[in-house]
Amino acid sequence: MTDVSPPATLARNTVVSHSRSIAIALATLAVLVVWFANVGYRTLSEPDEGRYAEIPREMLASGDWITPRLNGIPYLEKPPLQYWSTAIAYAAFGLEPWVSRLWTATLGLLGVVATFLTARALWNVRVGQLAALILASCPLYFVVAHLNTLDMGLSFFMNAGLSCFMLAQRSASDTLRRRWMWACWLALACGFLQKGLVALVLPAATLTIYSLIYRDRQLWRQLHLGTGLLIVAAACLPWLVLVSMRNPDFMQFFFVHEHLARFATTVHKRSEPWWYFIAILSVGVVPWISAMLRSVFTRAPAAEGHSRLNETGLLLTWIATLLVFFSMSGSKLAPYIVPAIPPLALLAARWLDVNATAKTLRPVVGLTALLSLLLVFLKLLVPHVMAPGLKQVAYLQLGNWTLVGGAFGVAGTIAAVIAIRRLQWRAAMFYLASGFTVALAIVMCGSNALGVLRSRPGLAAEIAPYVGADTAFYCVGMYWQALPFELRKTCKLVQYTGEHELQFDPQRRQWLPALADFLREWQQQPDAVAVVSPEFWPYVEAAGVPARTVLRARDVTVIVKP
Repeated sequence: MTDVSPPATLARNTVVSHSRSIAIALATLAVLVVWFANVGYRTLSEPDEGRYAEIPREMLASGDWITPRLNGIPYLEKPPLQYWSTAIAYAAFGLEPWVSRLWTATLGLLGVVATFLTARALWNVRVGQLAALILASCPLYFVVAHLNTLDMGLSFFMNAGLSCFMLAQRSASDTLRRRWMWACWLALACGFLQKGLVALVLPAATLTIYSLIYRDRQLWRQLHLGTGLLIVAAACLPWLVLVSMRNPDFMQFFFVHEHLARFATTVHKRSEPWWYFIAILSVGVVPWISAMLRSVFTRAPAAEGHSRLNETGLLLTWIATLLVFFSMSGSKLAPYIVPAIPPLALLAARWLDVNATAKTLRPVVGLTALLSLLLVFLKLLVPHVMAPGLKQVAYLQLGNWTLVGGAFGVAGTIAAVIAIRRLQWRAAMFYLASGFTVALAIVMCGSNALGVLRSRPGLAAEIAPYVGADTAFYCVGMYWQALPFELRKTCKLVQYTGEHELQFDPQRRQWLPALADFLREWQQQPDAVAVVSPEFWPYVEAAGVPARTVLRARDVTVIVKP
């Protein structure tokens, strides 16, 4: 036997350590590229991304960090945490669409990291790695993480609170348990500042239902309720007090109209059938739905380790509470159910860690292959399912991207099949998740082609030469919410309410109620630009106002004061 001298051993270990560091660095870089590459490629989609990009822009421009405004009008539907964060990002990186998505995309990635850390702490590192891969490759989670809306932030903070709560119950010392619970309360407070009361109501309902099902009243004594409520109050009350002082009707509008009425009525005109979120969630977690269903309907094991908590039972209660609550709501949008995906990823990863075989992975492989092939052949299918026109052209352009994305999905599937034949279950799941996640990233880039179906990309660049600092800018009968952001200028709305229906400025500084008011004011303006909807253009043209048409298209007409 040949002895290895200590210097040789040290050198070998150093090489291995350096190789591992390089591999980790390259893997991290690949993850960041895949996750963030599409954030700056796409234009802002209407209406949500335009709205949530413009509100923090106005906050930064006005210096008013208390009252959010959209197009100069108080917009009090949601709390300000995302607006604050995005406004700070604008100050640091500039007013760009990718900066407006930075908060959401970052929290989406942090949600994947938090899922890994939670699973590793509760079970083992294998479950953590698999849970992160499953979550990142769930289509609904990936898409919402790359859209500038409020839902990903809410999902992150609520699930972070849930993770902190579970880790607190596993803590062996009172000091560590107390710190985890304070982190839990802080996460829920941030959730309130992200999207409102739902961040506090849903965890409270989940804990109540869990304690009743498992007859665990002792759990309530572990909450550190007094200091926890102080944390929530310290985080949330200052803004609530200040915004109420500046906007006397805020409390009634925010808590009654935006919470109670949104849940109990169809005032927001977003009603859907009771099974809507079951369908959305089923599609949104493809291709992992089979493993998730198996994990959900497998009997929950008893508490493990230092925990007196049945973590699987709590996760199931959390998922059920989310589904029932949002299904009962009179206002339904697909992203609302995103908070249910991280706990499903945790359960599926734990189940697959124990039960992964060629048989149990067959549905995952089959669905990944099917979806990837649909992406590959989308461009060939479009002419057979869509009539010729703008919509068909847009989807044909998208098909160029889905072809490439689908190819990555197919490659991942082939690699997974080879790994399964070698009985390498973990490698197979890595290939499936990685290939499909790359496919989703590429398809998100291609979704930019669909922007023409909801607005007119590039309109701001076409009219920017006519819009100066003192130019009066009007939106007549329409309001594309990304336009003020792209022009760095608010507009005066004419005979349009939309998002502002219940929040109008009584002085009408940013609103004219009728077309006649606009025609009269236009005559008095020395320098003005108007974006006119197709419905209103015939009346503006017939009025014979002094104007020069600089753009005439199917969906908009732009006139300037000569």
